[in-house]
Amino acid sequence: MVEVLINWQTYVPNSAYLTQHGAIFLFNSQGELVYEHRDAGILGFAANMSQPLSFLSLWKTDSCM
Repeated sequence: MVEVLINWQTYVPNSAYLTQHGAIFLFNSQGELVYEHRDAGILGFAANMSQPLSFLSLWKTDSCM
């Protein structure tokens, strides 16, 4: 939860849509779906709740550092 609160503006850039955030989709540069998470509950915003952005490590490359 600390991760979310520290980065609140990243997760919720417009609070008008807070109750409508039910999924996350990540597409690569070719437009192919490479990650998806569909919210199973009102506070279930990630597969790994203790580190909600951990899925990004799957695509980490030296050029991104």
